[in-house]
Amino acid sequence: MILKNCNSCIIYEPDSESEILLKARVRCMEDKITLHFEDENGLSEHTDRLRIDFCDSQIGYIKTFSELEVRKNSDPYILEPWIADCKILETIEILQRQQELRVRMAKEVGFMSENHGRFTGTVQNISVGGFYLTTNKHLGVGDHVEFEYSFMKKPQEVQASILRETVIKDGYFGYGCQFANLPKGAERDIRQFVYRQQLNKMS
Repeated sequence: MILKNCNSCIIYEPDSESEILLKARVRCMEDKITLHFEDENGLSEHTDRLRIDFCDSQIGYIKTFSELEVRKNSDPYILEPWIADCKILETIEILQRQQELRVRMAKEVGFMSENHGRFTGTVQNISVGGFYLTTNKHLGVGDHVEFEYSFMKKPQEVQASILRETVIKDGYFGYGCQFANLPKGAERDIRQFVYRQQLNKMS
């Protein structure tokens, strides 16, 4: 696989798909991928089948199994002390255009519901398709909610419908919500917000 426009990646611990080992800067020259990082964190010179996720602005968020050939940097024009030649062995999944990519938000927001009036809740995570809301207000599947938030600079009013409900504990609930009738400006801002949050995670 040839990356198109990728400058960062996440390397996971060997035999783990969730524990981050380190983050690296990515350079691509045609089909050659080179990773640059500050600390090798115990990586051996040759490491096979590591989980590495690449963030490519043209392709999307790419989950892979890759192998690395790690060495000390001898190029005085490269700042990082460690370099690795990277070969993608297997592409697990590509989350295109951040449609499926979900990032943590954890922001308290004021909501409005036609059936339940005004209430406060926390948007725990968000994607271009929807968000996960926690609140002490008991809502119902199929209810519509709306809120205003500045995902980028301009405040955007967005609406969503509740698809599923989870009882977290007595008097506290979680709701999976799907955006409905998003204005183009709001969809663009949410997409950029999600993408920037993911880049911040990788930087």
